[in-house]
Amino acid sequence: MMKTKIPDLRVTLPAVAAIPVLAAALAFACDAGPRVDTRTFEIQHIDPGEAMAMIRPYVYEERAASPGQVTAFRGGITVRETPENLDRIARVVSEYDRPKPGVRLHFQVIEADGFESTDPRIEDVRAALDELFRFGGYRLVTETQIAAMEGTGSSQSFSEGDLNFQLRAEVLEVRGSEAHGSVRVAVTLMANDGSAGYVETALAVPVGQTVVLGSSKPRNAPTMILTVRPEFVTLPDSTG
Repeated sequence: MMKTKIPDLRVTLPAVAAIPVLAAALAFACDAGPRVDTRTFEIQHIDPGEAMAMIRPYVYEERAASPGQVTAFRGGITVRETPENLDRIARVVSEYDRPKPGVRLHFQVIEADGFESTDPRIEDVRAALDELFRFGGYRLVTETQIAAMEGTGSSQSFSEGDLNFQLRAEVLEVRGSEAHGSVRVAVTLMANDGSAGYVETALAVPVGQTVVLGSSKPRNAPTMILTVRPEFVTLPDSTG
């Protein structure tokens, strides 16, 4: 009796199955993230830490799942980001990495004891004085100016009748541009002989705005109020 051979119908498909697996791997690799480059930016006039704070949105916030990298060093920052963001960062650095301007501080020393009206020379700050204090009137003792660069300061002595003062001011920090800038200042107003201290404070003041720094009435002395208004200027020493 003749036996009939049954053909082997099994099919081996390793190559066929590997094609979609390979395609999926390639697709995953393409979707892993955008192309990134590394670029170093030289920083000459601002602190590298300040530069890092300005560019932070471009590096860490736009792609939270796959953020870039930034490293600060003395004199610059190195950024790993997309080419588009690197170009935007370059424009930000170029805009803000400029020599900081000089500052002129306009001071008014105001007396607030026993006056029934307000000196018309300080009418522009009368509303602020009325909001902060409860005096009936005020008079301007003197006005003066101090010009300085960031990290520097100056002092002035002046007299008005029986009053003798010394005003000290230091520009601690300059931020921003003329339209949106601020100046952090440290100010002390005292009697010239050191017998009475009137104002001693440090705070940030917007450029172009007049701010009341404080007031004091030492024993046997009148109540004195100090205001300041900063402006950006080009000083002779700032261009060297």
